[in-house]
Amino acid sequence: MNPPDGLTGPFTLPDVTLVQPAESSTRHTELQIRGDRIAARADGQGRILQEYRGAYVVPGLVDMHTHLPPKSPLHLTESVLLLNIAHGVTTIRDAGDADGTSGDAARQAIERGHPGPRLSTAGSFVTRGRTRWPNSVQMTGPGQAADIVARAADAGHRWIKSYEGLGIADIAALVTAAERRGLGVLGHVPTALRHDQTLLPDAQHFFGVADPGDLGADTVLCRSTDWRGVTDRRLEEVVRHSLDHGLVHTPTLVATEALLSYRDYDAARRDPKTGMLPPLYADRLWHPQHGFPVYRGIDGARLDLVAQSLRLKLRLVGFMHSAGVPLRLGTDSQPFTIPGQALHAEMRLFSQAGVPAPEVWRMATSGAGRTLGPGLGEPALGTLAPGAPADLLLYDADPTSRTDPSDGLKAVVTQGRLYTRAALDAALAADRRRLRRPLPSLLGRVGSKRVLRTTDFAF
Repeated sequence: MNPPDGLTGPFTLPDVTLVQPAESSTRHTELQIRGDRIAARADGQGRILQEYRGAYVVPGLVDMHTHLPPKSPLHLTESVLLLNIAHGVTTIRDAGDADGTSGDAARQAIERGHPGPRLSTAGSFVTRGRTRWPNSVQMTGPGQAADIVARAADAGHRWIKSYEGLGIADIAALVTAAERRGLGVLGHVPTALRHDQTLLPDAQHFFGVADPGDLGADTVLCRSTDWRGVTDRRLEEVVRHSLDHGLVHTPTLVATEALLSYRDYDAARRDPKTGMLPPLYADRLWHPQHGFPVYRGIDGARLDLVAQSLRLKLRLVGFMHSAGVPLRLGTDSQPFTIPGQALHAEMRLFSQAGVPAPEVWRMATSGAGRTLGPGLGEPALGTLAPGAPADLLLYDADPTSRTDPSDGLKAVVTQGRLYTRAALDAALAADRRRLRRPLPSLLGRVGSKRVLRTTDFAF
C-alpha cells in the first residue's frame, strides 16, 4: 500500500495554543518541529505553516492495550498502523504478539516510511498448561521467571505478558524478575483466581473481579460478562485492594461495549466505522454463526449480561477514579473494535463513568507517556516540552473539554512528520479500495478459514 504524503521539518506552527491536558494552556506560541523533536525555540528555519495559525496543539494519544495483526500478504499491519495515526494515536502498547510476526512487520513498515505509532511491546504470552496462542512461553514454575524476563528484555520488549494458567507464585516471580530488568508486567488475572489473590501490577479487562465460580466457561466472553454475582461490596473490595497494593487497571471497556453490536449484526457490519477494516473481519471472523467460535450463537440472554457487566464496569471505573486508583486507556482487539476509533470510544466511556474530560485526555497523553516513555528512552513522551517527541495533534478548537478526539482534528504529527486530515482520509479510502479488490478479497477468505480452523479462540 502507498503511504500518505507527509511534511518533514523543520517547520513552524505560528501563534498556536499549546494544551497540556488537565495541566496548562499556553496561548500565542510559536512551535517549531526539527527532526522528530519539539524545538526549544523557533529559529526561523524551514517553512512557516500559516494554515495552522491559531490552531490548538495537544500531545498525541496513547493506546495502552492493543494487538497488531500478524504479518500477512494483505499487509493488514500497515492498514492498522494507518488507522491509528489517522485517529491521532501516536503510541501504542502492543499487549501480546499472537504469532511472533506482528511487531517485526510493524517496525519494518515504519522503517520503510509508512506512518505508524511508536511501539512498546510485550512479545510472548507467558502461560502454563494449554497454549492459546502460537507465540507463547510455557512456564512450569517460578524458577523460570528470570530466564523468561531476560529473553524478553534481550529481544527489546518492555513488558511481560502474564497470561493464563499461572499460579500466584509464578506471577510474583515474574514481577520480581521484571523489576530487576526494568520491565513492567501486565496481563490477565488467571481464570481460577480472583484479582485480590494475584497482585498483578497492571490487570487487563477487569478479569478477576467476578468470582471464578460464577463463570459459565473459561472463555473471554464468560470472563467479560458473567458478572451476575458482582455487587457494590465486591467493587469496593477491588478498589481497596488496588489502593493497598499500588495496582493499576486497564479496563478496555470498549471491548465489552462493542459486543452489543451483535444485537443487530447486519447494521453493525454496514456501519461506516466497521468498513475501515477489510470485509474478512465483519463478514467472516466476527460472523455470529461462522466466525470466532467463542462468539458463535451469542443471543439475547448473553447480550443482556454484556449490558449488565458494562454498567458495573463503568461503575467500577468511577469508584476507582474517585479513590485514586491508577487507570489506563486501552482497547484490545475484539469484534467491532476498530483500531484508533476504539480509543476514542474508550475515552467517551471513561467520561460516561464520571471521569472529567480533561482528565481523560491527561490519561491518554502525559499519563500514558509517564508509563511508557522511560522504557522507550522518551521520558517526555505525551508532553509538549522542548525536546519532547514531536507527536502532536492539531485542532481548530480546544478538544479537551469533550471526549471526541475526531471532532475538529486538522492534522497529525507523528515522529516529526505532519499529515493533514485530507491526506489521511485519502489514504484510508485508498486502502479500503485496495482491500476490496478481487485478489485481496480471495486472500482474506482463504486466510480467515485457516485462522478459524487452526487457532484456539477461547483466549
